[in-house]
Amino acid sequence: MSPAAFALAGGGLALLGTVAGLAWLRAEGRALRRRLGQVAATLAGPAAASEESAGVESVFRVQQKRSPLAQWFRERIETRYPLLDAPSAAAKAVGAGVLGAAAFWGALLVVKAAGEVWTIPACAAAGVAAAPYSLAWMQARRMTEFIRDFPEIVDQIVRLSAAGVPPLEALAAVAEDAPPTVAPALREVHDGLAAGLDSDAALSAVAKRLRIPEFTMFAAVIRLQRRAGGGVSAAFSNLAATLRERRQTALKARAATAQTRLTLLVLAGLPVVVLIGQKFTAPQSVDMLFGTEQGTSLLRWGVGLIVVGLLVARSLAARSVE
Repeated sequence: MSPAAFALAGGGLALLGTVAGLAWLRAEGRALRRRLGQVAATLAGPAAASEESAGVESVFRVQQKRSPLAQWFRERIETRYPLLDAPSAAAKAVGAGVLGAAAFWGALLVVKAAGEVWTIPACAAAGVAAAPYSLAWMQARRMTEFIRDFPEIVDQIVRLSAAGVPPLEALAAVAEDAPPTVAPALREVHDGLAAGLDSDAALSAVAKRLRIPEFTMFAAVIRLQRRAGGGVSAAFSNLAATLRERRQTALKARAATAQTRLTLLVLAGLPVVVLIGQKFTAPQSVDMLFGTEQGTSLLRWGVGLIVVGLLVARSLAARSVE
């Protein structure tokens, strides 16, 4: 079989693998919704029954006619990655899966292992791993932007509340000029209130769907203020200060691991730089790696050990942040 045929087969299997990977996420999403429902019932008490009917997906979102497969993709992505736009995120995930399989195929060509039988399943596995990773990466970026912009939104609500505007009306006014990362959540709350939903139900539904601690704290402050009364400006000011402290703590943790992440980048690029340098200074050593059976075997082992080491180091760095 020619390399082009292998590449096409790997791309097709990557697409099928992406579907299988998102199917695996379905069970996790269902278990996550069940746990969130239990927590919401514990916190909300008797009101949980009415809030549970709101579901994870917003009832105010425009529904379009889609095929069952497209609808299934949308539901899985919206459940697992609520800050992403499902149609564009699904297209990007499929593209990332194909690119991941193609990149892995290119790496196999470099180490002269593309003709093996196991390469097609390996390319498919690379595509399956690349698709959820791309979704998680996009979700993490959107969440970082949300956490960065949300304290300013709370400050705007504080200023409007200090001027005498009720909190929920201030939220509706701020939603019009909010950044793209925060505006959909605020508009969803406003749409629920405009449709006649209770404020507790509207806020709880959005908080359960987003699963962002900062927005959950924001919803809790509004609900407690409406139930207990008191100065709303002081409550929101304390909330804004708390959100900024949380963001500063996250930034400090990221700065603490900056050296580790930079080391990972250097270690990932150093072998390529060394090979290029040896190609000009000692070409016979590079020819031995790529031109003999023993050299090819050493090259495969070396690439495999480097990849495993980078993955382990990245996992340790991620745990240190937590």
